[in-house]
Amino acid sequence: MMLMIAMFHSLAIGAEPSPADKIPSFNMKELPATEPVDLSLGPQLFIDDYLVAKMDDLTRTTHAPERYSDNPILGWQQGTTQPYLTVVRDRETGRFRMWYNRDIGPGGTVAYAESDDGMHWRTPNLGIMGDDNRLFEVSSSFQSGFGSSVIDKGPDYPDKSKRFKIAWWGQTKPRPDGDPGMRVAFSADGLHWTPYEGNPVLNDFSDGKLDDPRRPHGAGDIIDVYFDPIRRQYGVLLKTPAMPSDGLSTGAKASSYIRRLVSASSSADFIHWKDPWRVIIPEPRDEGVLEFYSVGGTFARGGLLIGFVRMLHDDYPAEPGGPAEGIGYTVLVTSRDGVHWERHSDIFFDRSPAPNAWDRAMTWVGCALPVEEKLYLYYGGYQRGHKIEPKKERQLGLAIMPMDRFVSLDASGDKKGGRLVTTLLKPASEATRLVLNADASKGSIRVRMLDEAEGVFPGADFSEAVTGDGLALAGKGLDLAKADGKPFRLEFQIENARLYGFDVVSVQ
Repeated sequence: MMLMIAMFHSLAIGAEPSPADKIPSFNMKELPATEPVDLSLGPQLFIDDYLVAKMDDLTRTTHAPERYSDNPILGWQQGTTQPYLTVVRDRETGRFRMWYNRDIGPGGTVAYAESDDGMHWRTPNLGIMGDDNRLFEVSSSFQSGFGSSVIDKGPDYPDKSKRFKIAWWGQTKPRPDGDPGMRVAFSADGLHWTPYEGNPVLNDFSDGKLDDPRRPHGAGDIIDVYFDPIRRQYGVLLKTPAMPSDGLSTGAKASSYIRRLVSASSSADFIHWKDPWRVIIPEPRDEGVLEFYSVGGTFARGGLLIGFVRMLHDDYPAEPGGPAEGIGYTVLVTSRDGVHWERHSDIFFDRSPAPNAWDRAMTWVGCALPVEEKLYLYYGGYQRGHKIEPKKERQLGLAIMPMDRFVSLDASGDKKGGRLVTTLLKPASEATRLVLNADASKGSIRVRMLDEAEGVFPGADFSEAVTGDGLALAGKGLDLAKADGKPFRLEFQIENARLYGFDVVSVQ
């Protein structure tokens, strides 16, 4: 089970960000649902405890994706100086499209690449900023800029000129009177961009006084936006600094940030954003001087938002006994409301175990893209450390995993079996059937329906055993219509098998 999060501030937790003199943290364990879960939202995953009312003799296991054999997919020759990227698949052409940071320091840009399969990439000559694939600058002549976080609303989006939306961190005036912060732009084709005239949409206060109460409510220099289809709003997760009052030791390369933390915000229109609030902070379970480089690749599955937090240990060496130049890896974060976020304990995607590998020091996921029954995870890899040779040792790679197989509940072969009872569920419709995302190739899973008091619904006792390995395994003998529109629970008996989640599909 996940650990309950200890707060670093004895402040009241509310649904909205607090005033600048109060800094709550919304990083917490997701407790079981208190209201029936709506099954019409899509696949239901056992990543957190939200769907679990009771669980006996089961083990929760986090599953890592597999590295693509021909990594890196884009290298330093294409100017991959940062781990920040977005990949989308065009709904009309099927083509994969990538936006990534090219170059570093003053003059840094967003660049563009294309692919037919999401694996083999080409960098076209666009002629927009010269004879290459650059689109526009994210930095100025005096200050670096970072970010290439893109949302594609699709060809049916009403305002064609704003189908594509991008966010980054930058400024146009020198400090101390500058305008640093989160900036946005819009495009009809993803190539030609029009910056919003009111930029920045969120200000960055990180270079002010260390005790400035606005600092945690500003937009630091790592920006990751996403669209939340559950609440039909935009979200952003961004880097934010710690405060002296947090009592945290300073990171080795954190400077005035003390520690890099993560805050969140939301918006109805991509322009007007709520004051950010903290969501990812250090906790008692953490070892060393742990920091966070925002959360990449956030997307929705069923009623759950899933993201990938970039973990940083600037106090650790990439090679045993070597210099402590920093390592990074990726951990899952989830949210059921877009406000409260749970950082998971297990490493999801670790750095390469091979000495001197191109991604030996860092593996930071930046984008998650569903492709048929698989999930493509695009990430930035560093070879020797956090700040070493950024123009030659920061490259982009791909890892792949089966869809929705982040975490499983396992009953191993040395036990008689495990039992899981869900929280109350709300029927999607009368004409549906249950399918399981499970690996029961060496065992079996049986399911039955329980009422609110955990009595068996008439005629809905244990189904025929489900066997095999698949994302949508169907068993015979369980008719969800027997709930007659009433909330119900599912009880799973699992023998020598893994259960990742379930869904209901139409029988028509």
